[in-house]
Amino acid sequence: MPNIVLITTDQQRYDTLGVNGSPWMKTSHIDALARRGATFRHAYTQNTVCIPSRACLQTGRYTHQHGVQYMETVIDDTPGLPAWETTFMERLQCAGYHTGAFGKIHMMPERGFHEMKITGGKGARWTKSAGLPIGLGPLGRDYAAWLEERHPGGYEAIYEQRRQPDYRKYRTAITNVLPLEEYIDYWIAENTVEFIQHDHTEPFFVWCGFCGPHGPIDPPRPYDTIYPIDDVVLPANYEVDNDGNPRSTTPEQDHIARRFCAYYWGLVTLIDDMIGRIVSAIEKANLLDNTLIILTSDHGEMLFERGHLGKGNFYEPVIRMPLIVVPPQDIPNGIEIEGLVETFDIAPTILDYAGAEIPANMGATSLRRLLEGSNSGKEFILSEYMSNDRSHQEICVRTEQFKYVLSVPDREERFFDLHNDPLERRDLGDAPEYRSEIAHHRLLMIERLYC
Repeated sequence: MPNIVLITTDQQRYDTLGVNGSPWMKTSHIDALARRGATFRHAYTQNTVCIPSRACLQTGRYTHQHGVQYMETVIDDTPGLPAWETTFMERLQCAGYHTGAFGKIHMMPERGFHEMKITGGKGARWTKSAGLPIGLGPLGRDYAAWLEERHPGGYEAIYEQRRQPDYRKYRTAITNVLPLEEYIDYWIAENTVEFIQHDHTEPFFVWCGFCGPHGPIDPPRPYDTIYPIDDVVLPANYEVDNDGNPRSTTPEQDHIARRFCAYYWGLVTLIDDMIGRIVSAIEKANLLDNTLIILTSDHGEMLFERGHLGKGNFYEPVIRMPLIVVPPQDIPNGIEIEGLVETFDIAPTILDYAGAEIPANMGATSLRRLLEGSNSGKEFILSEYMSNDRSHQEICVRTEQFKYVLSVPDREERFFDLHNDPLERRDLGDAPEYRSEIAHHRLLMIERLYC
């Protein structure tokens, strides 16, 4: 049975990797991983916010199947997985794996791990280290204890910095007050490396959950200066509004957006370097030839496209995911898989390689046959979203050419022809010539939701 390393980032766009076509991103370690395995060109998340998306990853089941449909405003109040749901981590334990989790897993309560050092994430809106509705600041007790031992007062310094004017002025894009060796994602990588270096007597699974590049966009030095702000090329839809019409911006707004992008990319490169340390640890332990490595993210980031930051919609920058899989056995180096897949397919893929049973109630399917060249991608993918107050819900179906989005309860339908409009600027929901295609996609949605 192979060892398994799952690496997740938080709120990372597909286009922030050199291997995914970016001419300026410095991601040499991730690009090297891709050359060893497979890059999926059209992988899509099953939910556009953190906890529901991760519940899909953990179970191989859609949001409407496992029931974790939304996130509470006070995040720790979000309902966790129901007791009757079984995660792939628990199934690995039953199959004889020793399991560990380090960093942001966003599972409440956590289960399926023998070892854990967990953080709730960076939590951009929290500006106090304690005394919050969630108790201690969301970076959490494990990290706080480690940091206080190395740097007394360091945990409070993180949150004190967030109370300074530049934090709001620059939309949380700041240079972190801590050095790299005390930064949250360094701590996560350090714990992952230590776990890999254990003298394991049984196969292991480790989930390394990085917090970045989710906000606050706070790279420590030197990652705050890797991408010169004045050289930043803003996203293609920066100068349009929600309807695809031109919008005007000021030089100050443009500077803030460029700074945000530069710091966001800096966080991606920081994580890339941490991944390099993890892969090096696998190599030094002589485990690389018997280790399945998977890298993905939970959802993307608007990055000032259409004037917005964040997620919670179905535009391509939010739902199209980086996904790289390096199997334990030889496959042609650097293969690219164009077919549609869903990121929760990771769950049955892991079970498949582990030789564990894949339950019939999983909506996901193993990627192994795709990796071995004997299958094509899916006809369509499904993604879901529900607002924090549960007043608004959206469902998305994306096929190779089209994207259909239904909003509930207003019953608004949006439709995009991605071949002719890859930037999604023309909503064809009312276009008579697309009526039959819209009806077809509506039926695909119903089929996936109820069949």
